Amino acid sequence: MIRVRLVAALVTVAIIGLTIFRHSPAEIASPTSRAEFDGAAAFDTLRAFVADGAPRAVGSTGHLAARERLRMALVSLGCEVIEQPFMARGWSRTAVEMMNLLVRLRGTEAGSTRPAVLVSAHYDSVAAGPGAGDNAAGVACALEIIRALTASPTERDVIVLFPDGEEIGLHGARCFVTEHPMWKDVVGVVNLDARGSDGPIYVFEVGADGPAHAAMLSSVALPAHSTSLAAEAYRRMPNGTDFTMYSRGGSPGFNLAFIGSPRNYHTAQDTVENLDARTVNQLGQSALALVRALAARDSTMHTAAVMRPAVWFDVYGWFIVRWPAWLSDCAALGSLVWIGMALRIKRRMSAASVIGSLIGSLGVASGLALAITLGSLVSLALSRTTVVDFPWPAASIWWGDAILLLMGAVAMLVPSRIIARHRRTRRAPDCANSDAWFGGWLVMALLSLAVAYVAPGAVHPFLLPTICAALLTALALWRRWSTFDVCAVVTGSVAVLIWAPLEPALADAFGLSLGGVTALRGALVMIAFRPIFDGDPATSSGHAA
Repeated sequence: MIRVRLVAALVTVAIIGLTIFRHSPAEIASPTSRAEFDGAAAFDTLRAFVADGAPRAVGSTGHLAARERLRMALVSLGCEVIEQPFMARGWSRTAVEMMNLLVRLRGTEAGSTRPAVLVSAHYDSVAAGPGAGDNAAGVACALEIIRALTASPTERDVIVLFPDGEEIGLHGARCFVTEHPMWKDVVGVVNLDARGSDGPIYVFEVGADGPAHAAMLSSVALPAHSTSLAAEAYRRMPNGTDFTMYSRGGSPGFNLAFIGSPRNYHTAQDTVENLDARTVNQLGQSALALVRALAARDSTMHTAAVMRPAVWFDVYGWFIVRWPAWLSDCAALGSLVWIGMALRIKRRMSAASVIGSLIGSLGVASGLALAITLGSLVSLALSRTTVVDFPWPAASIWWGDAILLLMGAVAMLVPSRIIARHRRTRRAPDCANSDAWFGGWLVMALLSLAVAYVAPGAVHPFLLPTICAALLTALALWRRWSTFDVCAVVTGSVAVLIWAPLEPALADAFGLSLGGVTALRGALVMIAFRPIFDGDPATSSGHAA
């Protein structure tokens, strides 16, 4: 048993190491042609755009000066600048004069109708700081995209829009959509934004046609990370970006952002000095790749009036796995039915019991509830003290996140160990091991089925370990293994492999504010490992019946 636990620990550490290694954006490399994105040039452009270090709050002198610098940058690229002035009311309810700037890059496609792809990056900022990340980084990337597309045009036209007034109510994007005649030509959107200063780029929001967007993401060599879980979660949040305006009505497109070091977001610390040039480079490379894909003549993205869910996620930035949402329902239901059938087979072999498995399920439910309660109490306590900068501590966010995850894992083991000790006094150790296995995966299969119905894009962290458990259960029955220790190590490793790359994004997005949810994630992973922690450490784990 000690050896099995050691293997589980080593595999977990290795996966965490892989996650850390793949988390940071790659170093900036010199482009091999003028058609490629030049990250170093984009960062120089960013420095020039925020040269005065002044905030670009709407109506301020810094805002007006930045608009002129942006106009001059577009002119220097040989663009004909189109202005769209408008009046709108900000949060103070006072009407303010604003102005969108846009250019249209002609594509090579012939014909009287000229569909276009929209690239959008708002140029205003909040009054608290210079907004180097939010959103001077997006502006600099859009300018560099213009240069790359001028050197190597796409087939369809590309409209590059710099909306005004995003920070006070998405006014520029709304005005463009409702009033500008070019909007009717838009067949796809790529929006650039930020909520921090570093870290990888995430495609965190897409249009309504999930399967089509997932297909395009999987077909493009994209350095950014993407998962339908982020899109599913963001759709349920009250936040909004300019993409909110563009996506109404089902327009296809992608919303990109970086969220590392969120403590700098909307503060005086959102400076060039705190901004990671590698992040800006990855933002531009990802945006340019998506623009070229959308602007290709054979692009099949269409407007979707009804939301069509799909599941997708990148595997450590190497490739994207995707499937239609209905397949999740089938897989979750099939896994639940098979695990129930396998329990019946084991019961006939006197190697498991229905009552024991149901008691095990009750223990898992108790562990989940305990993890959520403890994590929520920790968050509440931290929010009422000055021990750390809540919810994003400057130096200890990863330690805080790790402690909450470990707390959730331990909370899952407490009722499980109590139940296992009680069961071993009444049943053979191997039977108690089987009851723990079936009890845990019955709960996970039910959770997968529920998530697949309620939030289909977020199902894969629950579903994939459950499918793995169902398959390994079949293998254990075929090989007549007496315990599920090896199965627990494998399914636990799969769970860590799926959850680990999501953790940095979740920690940056929410910090320590949702301690109950963070602890819950630790508990969900521990469900798989439970059987190897319920037994006596001194007991060897034989597998032959």
